[in-house]
Amino acid sequence: MAWSLQAPYQFLRSGSEVEQVTGIDVAMFRAAAAHAGLSVIFSQLPWEEALERVEEGSIDVVLGAFPTAARAEYAYFSDAIRFATESIFLLRDRMPHARSLEELLDALARDGLRIAAIEDFELGDRFNRFRNDPEHAHLVVPTADLAQSLHLLERGEVDGFVMDRLAGYNALSERHMWSLQSHPVPIHEEDIVALFSRASVDSALVEYFNWGLQQVYQDDQQRVIERRFVLPVMLDMALYGAWFEIILIVGMVAFSISAVVIARTGDYGLFGAVVLASLPALGGGVVRDVLILREPYIFAFPVYVYIVLGTLVGGFLFNRVLARLRGRSLLFFDFVNLVLLMRQRIQPKLLMGIFDAAGIAAFTVVAVTIAVEFGREPLWLWGPVLAALTATGGAIIRDMIRKDSGNEILHHAFYAETVIIWSLPLSLYLQYFGLSADPQVIFWALMTTMCGIFATRIAFVVYGWSGPRY
Repeated sequence: MAWSLQAPYQFLRSGSEVEQVTGIDVAMFRAAAAHAGLSVIFSQLPWEEALERVEEGSIDVVLGAFPTAARAEYAYFSDAIRFATESIFLLRDRMPHARSLEELLDALARDGLRIAAIEDFELGDRFNRFRNDPEHAHLVVPTADLAQSLHLLERGEVDGFVMDRLAGYNALSERHMWSLQSHPVPIHEEDIVALFSRASVDSALVEYFNWGLQQVYQDDQQRVIERRFVLPVMLDMALYGAWFEIILIVGMVAFSISAVVIARTGDYGLFGAVVLASLPALGGGVVRDVLILREPYIFAFPVYVYIVLGTLVGGFLFNRVLARLRGRSLLFFDFVNLVLLMRQRIQPKLLMGIFDAAGIAAFTVVAVTIAVEFGREPLWLWGPVLAALTATGGAIIRDMIRKDSGNEILHHAFYAETVIIWSLPLSLYLQYFGLSADPQVIFWALMTTMCGIFATRIAFVVYGWSGPRY
């Protein structure tokens, strides 16, 4: 079987120093072939060469294509592997208002928007007539591939590009081009199929494959496969890429600061402070990764360990400098007294509650996205489980080793319960509506979850509420 690079449908993924072809199309084809008892050997080829070799019979099948009359002359069509939506991507401030394809094309002509379109891609009769019209020839710039289209966009030679909606978002995410989005009106929608060579494949084999494909749909494997590859892309676009790092850093710093407060008030030593900070900031994530058979992230990204240590060093120096400046420096007199006044008014327990609330809110979102990325199904179950483990697992272990802690998380603090209550609707939303949602809507769903967790925890800390007892 021939495949060509177009993430998230067909691409290479590295794991344990081995690259493997994967993606929605590949996973669907593998699953259907397995049901039908067929073995598959994958070969990466340029798209045009793949079509030529299917026609001549040196390749049995190619993924994934629109069924056309010309291709029917040399290929059998499988049943639909997925449904494709071709869209126009534009800058948000250049997005024309249109409710139909006719209105959209008229708006492109009226506003003089230049669109890059891959020359060999089938984009539907209406758009083909538009780009073949001499009056609009200057508005549609032919390109060889998506990389060239994005290169022209970055140089300002075009205002947008045409691409499959998910493939376009995936490419924008990889290049951190967050200011573009797809127009809600598609330019072409059609089923994607596999092309089986009439020269090398018997029609009976295609029927076997189609039967296997029916089993994939009946077992609901199709939606599981799509969620595994689509939702990580949409989540990355929703959080604008860097937000993943920011959220993780916020959580680690927040838990580390809570350790500074505990170590300061509990008269802990330097090593004790390191342990108190590392367990909630890093421990839950490590346990989560081991549970889902993922390499612990701290080995691949030791910078997170540096962040924890840096926060501890910063807190240590801040307390020492503050103690030395007290009553000795007129320059910092007002600042020192302000900090001391805040210390008197704000109890250490409240400070720890604030920082812990920020930490679990951040870690919850990260954990749900990891559950999505690793395809843990059902998401409504494993999203909250991994969120609770990531956000509270390390804190539970931290409190277990503290002599001055009653491990409130396991008793009546309503700590992990808060994570589960807020991560459950987020996981349900992503499972049932995430595939068709706009990245901006997903963004607000994530932000609502984080704010809800933070507000709930602060309310329990401030008012001294306790959770229901068993």
